[in-house]
Amino acid sequence: MVQQSERERTTLSERTTLSQVATLAGVSASTVSLVLAGKADHRRIREETCQRVRIAAAELNYAPNLLTRSLRRGRTHILSFFSGFGHRDRGDQYMDRMSSAIELAGGEHGYDVLVHCNFKRSPREIYEFLNGGLADGLILFAPRDNDPLLPFIRTCPLPVVIINGKDPLGQYPSVRDDVEQGMRLVASALIEHGHRRILAVTGRGDDVRDAEVRLRLLAAHLHDAGIAFGADDVVFDSENAREVLVRCLAQESPPTAIFAWHDRAAYRYLEACEELGLQVPEELSIIGYDGIRWSSGTRHQAATVVVGFDASASAAVRRLDESISNTVQPPLEEVLAVSLDLGTTLGLAPCLQRSNI
Repeated sequence: MVQQSERERTTLSERTTLSQVATLAGVSASTVSLVLAGKADHRRIREETCQRVRIAAAELNYAPNLLTRSLRRGRTHILSFFSGFGHRDRGDQYMDRMSSAIELAGGEHGYDVLVHCNFKRSPREIYEFLNGGLADGLILFAPRDNDPLLPFIRTCPLPVVIINGKDPLGQYPSVRDDVEQGMRLVASALIEHGHRRILAVTGRGDDVRDAEVRLRLLAAHLHDAGIAFGADDVVFDSENAREVLVRCLAQESPPTAIFAWHDRAAYRYLEACEELGLQVPEELSIIGYDGIRWSSGTRHQAATVVVGFDASASAAVRRLDESISNTVQPPLEEVLAVSLDLGTTLGLAPCLQRSNI
């Protein structure tokens, strides 16, 4: 009768407790705890008793309370991943790749990953959630230098690693791609292919993290090569790509190549070229950044600087794990190498093509 009533009291809407398992098995709650924790041999608990406990736990669908276990052990083996952009857009292939890479890296290092997607909270509420004991550490993606979340996080001992950014105060380690090398590869490829009139597509606004530094480095490399490049050679990716092309190609000295600060913009310009009947790369070369082939109707694969999403994620998780475990003190900043994929959109400038005929 006791066993039957115990089953009846355990419904799908209730969480089975150790006491309920103990009652069904006819043992104490401490015995259940020891058996399910794998410590029966140390306390010389009979195998017949262990079997009764396991059968009772299975019948009642018992699972340990992970929060209680975490408080007892001091670890949850969960990492938080939070984007400093403060939002997530559908179809954002960049963040899809980054999030997937973080999840895979977390699993490889023995962690589950809690991806935060409720951006309606205030900075204080976000901080309280991040520091609420659910996770052992935080991977913070691309925070602004003046991000309102950072002052709150700095007051707590939560281990933090920044990815695709850098802590202006030097408190937290960071992982990023080598943008200096990347833009050197872009400039060198354009120059080697004979391009002297280059149009840059950049971004602006609060969501822009990388556009300014990429444009600045491109301008510096072109200047060092004696190639004129100024404000008139810059357009914003919020502008209509087709209208920009019509306007710029009508100039007396039109651009022969476009650098797009990220691949999404590069593919928009490729689509605009096809709409206008422009031959790529024979009439216009296009090169982007990030190494992502965005969903597009173009037949081309954009030339691009390839960043290592998997390598960045693995480095960030590894460094966070080291910080959580207090095993080593890694260098404050880790910069990962990039490479150049020429795709099908980078060719010789038209003037060099004519000279080779």
